[in-house]
Amino acid sequence: MRTRSEWSDELCRIYGVKSGEPRSFEDFLSLVHPEDRARAQATVQTAYQTHQPYAFEHRIVRPDGEIRVLQGRGEAITDDGGRLLRMLGTGQDITERTSMEQALRDAEQRFRTAFDGAPIGVCVLSLDRSDHGRLLQANPALAEILGTTAQSLAGVPIGSLTHPEDHADIAAGLEQLIGGHSTHIQIEKRFMHRNGHPVWTLISAATLPAAPGQRAAAVTHVMDISDRKRFEGQLQYLADHDALTGLFNRRRFNEELQRALLHAKRFGEGGAVLFLDLDGFKFVNDSLGHVAGDEMISRVASLLDSSLREIDTLARVGGDEFAVLLARCDQTGAVRVADKLLTALRRSGVTVRDERSARVSGSIGITLFAGTDTLTADELVVEADIAMYDAKEAGKDRYAVYERTERRRELLSIRENWNQRLRAAVDHDSFVLHAQPIMSICTNGTRAFELLLRLPDDHGDLIPPGTFLYNAERFGLIEQIDRWVLRQAVGHLHVSHSAGTDLMLTVNVSARTMGDPTLGAYVADLLAEQPIRPRRLVIEITETAAITNIEGARTLARELQTLGCQMALDDFGAGFASFYYLKHLQFDYLKIDGEFIRKLCSTPTDQLVVQAVVSIAHGLNTRTIAEFVGDDATIDMLRTLGVDHGQGYHFGRPAALETTLPYLIALRTSGPA
Repeated sequence: MRTRSEWSDELCRIYGVKSGEPRSFEDFLSLVHPEDRARAQATVQTAYQTHQPYAFEHRIVRPDGEIRVLQGRGEAITDDGGRLLRMLGTGQDITERTSMEQALRDAEQRFRTAFDGAPIGVCVLSLDRSDHGRLLQANPALAEILGTTAQSLAGVPIGSLTHPEDHADIAAGLEQLIGGHSTHIQIEKRFMHRNGHPVWTLISAATLPAAPGQRAAAVTHVMDISDRKRFEGQLQYLADHDALTGLFNRRRFNEELQRALLHAKRFGEGGAVLFLDLDGFKFVNDSLGHVAGDEMISRVASLLDSSLREIDTLARVGGDEFAVLLARCDQTGAVRVADKLLTALRRSGVTVRDERSARVSGSIGITLFAGTDTLTADELVVEADIAMYDAKEAGKDRYAVYERTERRRELLSIRENWNQRLRAAVDHDSFVLHAQPIMSICTNGTRAFELLLRLPDDHGDLIPPGTFLYNAERFGLIEQIDRWVLRQAVGHLHVSHSAGTDLMLTVNVSARTMGDPTLGAYVADLLAEQPIRPRRLVIEITETAAITNIEGARTLARELQTLGCQMALDDFGAGFASFYYLKHLQFDYLKIDGEFIRKLCSTPTDQLVVQAVVSIAHGLNTRTIAEFVGDDATIDMLRTLGVDHGQGYHFGRPAALETTLPYLIALRTSGPA
């Protein structure tokens, strides 16, 4: 039986039908989505029979095919006797609202999926003043980092999970978010694992939008950086310590001495610096070999260390040179320590190998400092060094105390004259370059040479770099010198290539220059002024430089690659962290340290090391260069092991550019046109 119904104009608009036409309940049902039709019919019929109001959501299909979602409501109108007179109903289009609600549910589901399945720790932190820092939610990855479950973390204050020494940092970071000073913070901090050990993490927290009346919160990412911190600690150790003895190196010793001088000025306490050089060590190396020499250095380091107080600082500052910083010590105490060190060397400074023995003694220079002194750390080391030479001249195996007399100041000024000499060389371009060939072993490649720096003295004789580069670094001139060499290299490559001669040059740069953020721009300017062929300029850095500033090495490598230049790691294998660089840095060349090459033919261990380096390097598309190649047998062995290039006196000694670079040789032999 058909029923008659009346529809308002707005209801007709919602349903997409003409208004003013007669409608029936059946017409309504025909527009309801087929999947919702039975439920709609049952709902209305129940209300019809029970006279109870109804409300339900359903979909309709308009005549044009568009699907809309409606909220239907209705009630029964009865007379006084309870007889049904009519049904009144409304229809509200809630399509947009339901779409937004569905989108919100989908977003919440995506967030939950990402939250629970994230490979790093994620949590939501309360930023309400009443309970700020409390974990509202935590994901399984964060629970794994902390050795617990996600459920047990809910409601826990982040401070209770934090290492005691890091409480202040996390509290300050939360205050930045709560106070509105920042919408994002990033902190490196330690959490405490359930088992009691600290876990280094990188925390990134960002505030979440909150409607009025909602709890303020921040979504927080927690990344476990324990491995990175461990590597950083290892690299820092290598940067501060001598690889053979484990003692502080010269750089770290100078830092400790500078701190001691500041402490002395603040508290009025004095101290002493001892500089010790081994007498007879060269004989140990020459007669018993470098292995015996290394054993001797290690034994001496242990002897010296065991003879000092815990508050004293011992460092190996050169091949057979050691420096000692004595805190809170006067001249009497310093002399007593020097005597103790000399006695230990007399008693145990002997080494035996293959039924041959050699003995070393020590010469020690002593200088004192007080809170009223104005001397720098470098000046104190120089004073102790001068006193050490006094002890040697007096017969060795003794100590001498530095006296600040006029003659001493003259000796000190001789050292300081290096500053003037080096500055003059920089200002007047008086440095000289030599070149040493790098020869192909397994492949035919572009002729390559390493540029090596020399400094003429007052008589025109050339001073090798080992004599003056340390002073160049002390006086802050090393970067200017490195840039001078780079400019010369680019100039020679430009002229050589213009003359039709293909050539590749490698240039060494110091750790300080490598870390200069403007170095890439400087090289770019050089190449813009004097264009060269791609991949013909190679910049070498040492392992030590990479250790002290691995991020700077990574940045430089990227910039050089962009400029079409190449990068080489020098002395590869000399440090303990060599293979760490291959994971984090992309080098074009690895120069295998000469320690593995000198006795390659007779040492199976060296052969295995070289073979491993070559295999890894080639797998990374990196070429290898063997240093200190000394004979044909070594070349044959290197070729067997797959080493790409070699360098050493057997191929050619460093010599003046006009006798080594092909285009200069051609100019010299052809004479004027």
